[in-house]
Amino acid sequence: MYDTPATDHLEPIALNDTLVSFSRLFANTVRYHHWHQCLEILYVEEGFGIVIVDNRQYTMRPGRLFFFPPFTLHNVMVDEQAEGSYRRTIIHLDQHAVMKTLRDFPQTRQRLQNLSRRGGKAWIADMAECHSHIDRLFSRYHAPLNSENIASLIISLFALLPDDDAGEPGSRHGIGSQVMFWLDEHYQQKFSLDALAGELGKSRSYVSRKFHAETGEKIHDYLNTLRLRKACECLLHTEESVGDIALKVGFSEVTYFISAFKKGIGETPLQYRKSHLRTLLPRF
Repeated sequence: MYDTPATDHLEPIALNDTLVSFSRLFANTVRYHHWHQCLEILYVEEGFGIVIVDNRQYTMRPGRLFFFPPFTLHNVMVDEQAEGSYRRTIIHLDQHAVMKTLRDFPQTRQRLQNLSRRGGKAWIADMAECHSHIDRLFSRYHAPLNSENIASLIISLFALLPDDDAGEPGSRHGIGSQVMFWLDEHYQQKFSLDALAGELGKSRSYVSRKFHAETGEKIHDYLNTLRLRKACECLLHTEESVGDIALKVGFSEVTYFISAFKKGIGETPLQYRKSHLRTLLPRF
């Protein structure tokens, strides 16, 4: 089993002694940008909506398969009229440990490594033509999965995928994507809605209203999530102090950063560094 603490933006998947969590069910979606510390595979079986990842928008429809690498910000928004019928399969896996089970399958192992590279791009494929095969494949597995089940599932699923460079293109059009790209470049600076709106050639109210309509979030909430994710990366990959990290990711006051981090992540920055640093170590 795995735990999902009630945090606002980070949804850590504590796999504990298991390598994979596997679920097929009807479910509502998280309507804000969030990320996980492990690889997430999302397969849409029923329902329509929008997935926002890598500052791009993708149409979510039956047969579409998404790979979200660790620490990739993403938001899955199901069309309100389709919420009652939204069905998906989600697989969260410890990519380091799963690669060990695939040591005799170098091509599958390499592809898993490519898809789960920290900081890598999400990968999306339209698998509608293979839906019957994927449905039959998933129906053969039930949690908890042992190592043999996991290897068999990953090898069979990857055999159905198109080439690595055949991912579906997303749209960068719309205010939402433009705002997210701008924030990615300016999150370390003090935020100015006037500067953002001016660069986009729109009014403040128009930018705020359109961003909320397209993403379901307020600009400040998305910026806060982005800064916290950047802070998590710094805590895990550098030895910088909490104060230095706070300033580096755009917080002007250390005390406010610690408070915001505790509210959004569920731990203080130092607690997070201590408790999650071990998840980076490959388990071979």
